[in-house]
Amino acid sequence: MKKFIGIVLASWLTAIISGCKMGGAPILQFGTPRFVEMSQPDSLVETGIGQDPKTGGIYLQWYSTIGASGYKVFRTDSLDIKGLPTGFVVVGNVISSSALNDTSMVDVSFVMTGVKYYYYIRAYASDGSQSTESDTINYTLLDRPSLSYPGVNAAVGKNGLYFSWHDNTGGGYTVIRVEDASVIPSNCVWVSKRFQLFGTSARKSFNFDSAAVGQLVNGHPYQWRVDRFNPGADEGARSIWQIFMIQ
Repeated sequence: MKKFIGIVLASWLTAIISGCKMGGAPILQFGTPRFVEMSQPDSLVETGIGQDPKTGGIYLQWYSTIGASGYKVFRTDSLDIKGLPTGFVVVGNVISSSALNDTSMVDVSFVMTGVKYYYYIRAYASDGSQSTESDTINYTLLDRPSLSYPGVNAAVGKNGLYFSWHDNTGGGYTVIRVEDASVIPSNCVWVSKRFQLFGTSARKSFNFDSAAVGQLVNGHPYQWRVDRFNPGADEGARSIWQIFMIQ
C-alpha cells in the first residue's frame, strides 16, 4: 500500500514539475514573460506601452525570456460578466533573433480610439511548447494632436522658436518632445514638463519651462511631437513626428 501511494505521489509531482496542462501544450520552465513598465509621459526615455507615433498603433515592449524562440501576443477588448477580459486572440508573432528587436511590436490590427485593449504574451520554444501567460496590461488610444508650426521641413530660427498644434479633444495634460534628428538614434533635446491645456488650440515657446537637456544647433534637423495623456490612466495619444531645420 505504501509503495502504491509513493508511485501516485511521484507521478503527481512529475506532472507539476513538467508543467503539463490539459488541452494545451506543456508549460515551459524557462520563466513567464513580463511586460516592461510604462514610463511617465515626461520621462526622457520612453518604455512600456503607448501609441506609436509613426503608425498610430499601440506599441508593446516586454523583457526577453531565456530560451524563447519567439513570443505570441494576445489581445481582446471584451469583458465577461465579472468585468474580466475574455476572448483573447493572437495579434502578433515575434520571432526571437539576436539581430532584431525581438521584445517589442506595434499592434496595428484595426486598433481604434476610445477602445480599451487588453494584452498578454506567451513565450514559446522551438518545439512549439509555450510558457504560462504574462501579466495582462491595457491601453486606450485618445484622439491624436494635429501639429501646426513648425511645419514639415520648415526652416526656422532658434530665437523665438515656438510650437503650435490643435487638440480636437479640447485640451488635457500634455508634453512636448524635441529631438536632434541629425544622428541615429536621435538625441533628446527637450521634454517639457507636463502642463494642462484648456481649449483646442495651443502654442508654447521652446524651453518655456527651462527643462531642455540640450541646445539647438544651426544647420541641424530636428523632430518634434506632442503627447496627450490622462494622469493615472493607461491611455494617451502621440502625434506624428514632424521635421524642421534650424537655420
